[in-house]
Amino acid sequence: MVDVRRVPPDQYAGAPAAALAELLAACRAADGRDPLDEAARLHLHNHGLAGADLWLAEGGFALARAGLGASALDLAVSPAHRRTGVGRALLETVVESTSGAIDAWSHGDHPGADALARTHGFGRSRELLVMTRPTTSTDTHMDVDPRIRGYLPTDEAELLRVNASAFIAHPEQGAMDADNLAERMAEPWFDPDGLLVATDRSRLLGFHWTKVHRGAQGEIYVLAVAPEAQGSGIGRALTRAGLAHLARRGCTAVHLYVEGTNAPAIALYRAFGFAPDHTHVQYHRA
Repeated sequence: MVDVRRVPPDQYAGAPAAALAELLAACRAADGRDPLDEAARLHLHNHGLAGADLWLAEGGFALARAGLGASALDLAVSPAHRRTGVGRALLETVVESTSGAIDAWSHGDHPGADALARTHGFGRSRELLVMTRPTTSTDTHMDVDPRIRGYLPTDEAELLRVNASAFIAHPEQGAMDADNLAERMAEPWFDPDGLLVATDRSRLLGFHWTKVHRGAQGEIYVLAVAPEAQGSGIGRALTRAGLAHLARRGCTAVHLYVEGTNAPAIALYRAFGFAPDHTHVQYHRA
């Protein structure tokens, strides 16, 4: 019998937060990736359990947050407790406690997660492809379009406009507002010089937000082109500028996340030498 307990929001900052941090570290060490996505980490850091539910069991956790039309669920079990019924007990608790639809992520497409999801009425609904490439000696010498520069605070409104229009069909990135932008910019990794914007007088044509991780790992964090500028080559120019910036920052490799159905973006990244590395899968339960 697996004991699953829901953590009251006012008790999170203490032993439950420490237990969650320990579980996350164990999963990262075993799987090579974080069982929580950035949206979940930002929510916990900035809002705690406000608007979220956390269940803990010995060796596992389940975190559900209010999403767009469905609860966004992250569930993970530490390596020492896998195949002991912990994941099943956590998932059944969440299902019984949630009246609406649920979107659950499997970061890395674990076979065990796939089996657990299917036996509880979840079907695969999205695939997020992770692509990687090493930086090369030519990256630092890429020509940078003169319309591209670093971010200024006066760019905020235009950046939000371009982001909303470019990601209108993207359930997470398209929902970024001024508050969420401020939360991301408050993160220790934020560098305004790494947020490259392409401008045409007072109008933003697009932007390339880069991120530098530990271990000399760079990321194409967000690449957005305004609909009116698509087909103009500005996406390629922003990609070149971002790769040059990451190479100059000492990154030895670069990765990115792209929707598995976004064929034009995948083709662009392949042209720059990116290749698929692994996949994150989202499951949906109506």
